[in-house]
Amino acid sequence: MVCREGSKRAQRIREIVCLALSLGSLGGIIGLLTLVLGFAVDSAECLFLSYPYFVWVLPVAGIATYGLYYVLHLDFLWSTARVLKAAKADEGVPLALVPAIVVGTFLTVLCGGSVGKEAAAIQMSGGLIGLFREKVAKRYGRLFAPAATAAALGSMLSAPLAGVIFSFEALRKRPASLVEVVAPLFTSLIAWGITAMAGIRFLDSPSVDVFGLFDYRMVGTVIASAVGSGVLAVVFCKALEALKGGLRHLGSPVFALAVGGVVTALVLGYADILHYEPIRDYCGTGMMLVTSALSGEYLPPWAFVAKLALTLLTFAGGYKGGEIMPILAIGACLGSSIDWMFIVADGGVFSGGVAVTEMGMIAFFAACTNCPVTAIVLSFELFGPVGLIVSALPTIGAYSIARSSSIYPTTLEISRHCR
Repeated sequence: MVCREGSKRAQRIREIVCLALSLGSLGGIIGLLTLVLGFAVDSAECLFLSYPYFVWVLPVAGIATYGLYYVLHLDFLWSTARVLKAAKADEGVPLALVPAIVVGTFLTVLCGGSVGKEAAAIQMSGGLIGLFREKVAKRYGRLFAPAATAAALGSMLSAPLAGVIFSFEALRKRPASLVEVVAPLFTSLIAWGITAMAGIRFLDSPSVDVFGLFDYRMVGTVIASAVGSGVLAVVFCKALEALKGGLRHLGSPVFALAVGGVVTALVLGYADILHYEPIRDYCGTGMMLVTSALSGEYLPPWAFVAKLALTLLTFAGGYKGGEIMPILAIGACLGSSIDWMFIVADGGVFSGGVAVTEMGMIAFFAACTNCPVTAIVLSFELFGPVGLIVSALPTIGAYSIARSSSIYPTTLEISRHCR
């Protein structure tokens, strides 16, 4: 009897060690691939800014990506939303998606498409799950999908805790045991640690005037940020769904890529011909827009419209890349526009400054993803306690307005069931 119990204990220890090694390896690989994806996308963005005429070959880049998916025997409809649905159902994601999404995102950004790399990293991490899930005891297999999701988002946004929360909130799964919390936290910290050691940080935390937050006029910016972010998120999600549905009627994804690419190329190309080169700033990931808005630089009041329009065209056409960074950029531009509106209304006396930009950025992210807790934790990790105080109310308000819309269908399942 004693020998049997000792054998069970030894077996359990081996299982836990194997699980820890597998999760650690998963986090390490995701961290390294995050660096690769980040380098590829940043290089593509720099090349586009140097050679903006690449936009004229955007349709070719899209068709080339389609060809790559075909050669790798991948369904071209694989997206972040589909990867999250597969993770929720504990279904497999093809390993070939890892190189495909890296190359696809690189080509899209190289030719001026408005996509990011954060959600692309989630797709990439989904493809790695199968390498490790079969190596552990069957009852631990369910841990790898949220662990990979947490590591991808945490390392890309320099926010490991937000990555963990997102892994549950986006999948609408509640952790049933301590190990279900520890697993994604473990992988997220490892992946984030690798990017941090490489000197990669999502953005530098701007300073916020704490005393300015207590100005009674800030109440107006809070309300405007909540309502504006919520309404704009509904418009964005519905418009994206409608455009995708309309282009889907064309048949093969190649036609949608051609239409979306040609329209985007014409918009950007003619902007250059008409000597309105600043429109290029709204291409790519949008990181420069976020940095400019958070540093207090002037952005045109219509900046969020330009970024939103280019993002809709890119994703509706089926081009590969992530949704999260463009969403953060649209939100930051919206916050900057709201601040401008209050400056004009107050005769230039009052300005919420960086605080209002943070409100728009975090609130719009929460509204588009239906992940308000992730958004609030993200604001804390990026901007500290002051950022959390600034963004909490607008985030809750925007989420309440837009909770029936989301770019990720998995975040709507409970809401629809409740209705």
